[in-house]
Amino acid sequence: EVIKTIRDPYLSKLLDAFFTEESFCKVFSTAPAATQYHHAYLGGLLEHILSVAKLAISFSNLYPLIKRDLLLTGAILHDIGKTRELSCERSFQYTDEGQLTGHLISGVLMIYERTLKIDGFPTELLNVLFHLILSHHGEYEWGSPVKPGTPEAIALHYLDNLDAKVHAATKAITEHKDTSSSWTEYVKMFERRLYKK
Repeated sequence: EVIKTIRDPYLSKLLDAFFTEESFCKVFSTAPAATQYHHAYLGGLLEHILSVAKLAISFSNLYPLIKRDLLLTGAILHDIGKTRELSCERSFQYTDEGQLTGHLISGVLMIYERTLKIDGFPTELLNVLFHLILSHHGEYEWGSPVKPGTPEAIALHYLDNLDAKVHAATKAITEHKDTSSSWTEYVKMFERRLYKK
C-alpha cells in the first residue's frame, strides 16, 4: 500500500523489482533488523521499515520541500542489505557477506543490480538514492562512509534513529521485571538506566 503511493516512475519500478520477487519478499518479511538492541526478532526488519516509512510520510507532509518519493523510497530500502547481512536460520548471526561488507554496501549493490534492468534509470537519481543508503547511520563512527548531505538523507537518518531508539527504550522498560524499582537495568544503547513510570 505504501509503495503504491510512489509517483516517480523510476522509483516505483525499482520498488516493484524488489517487492514482486517472491524469494526476496520471503527473506525480507522474516529477517530481524538487528542481532540485538532493536527489532531483533523474526519479522523485525519488516516492522522497522514500515515504521520508518510511516514516519517519512508524516515528515514529508510537514516539510513540502522534501522530495517525498525519494525519502519514502530511502525509508523502504535503507536497511535492505540486512537481508544479506544477517542469517536467522538457527540463531541471529552475521553472514560472511555481512561481516565483509555490511548492510550499507550490500544495500547499494542490491539497488544497483535492479536498476541495471530498468531502462533509462537516471544516474543522478541513483546517486542520490545511494547517498541515502550510505549516509543513514549519520556519522563516520556509526558506520556511514559519508554523512547525510541532502534534506532527505538528514531526515532519513533521524527517522531511522528515532524508530530504533524508541523501540529499544520501550522494549527495555516492558521487559524489566523488577517491580520494586522505578528504573530499568543499565541499557548499553543509551549508556544509562531508563525511568519506567
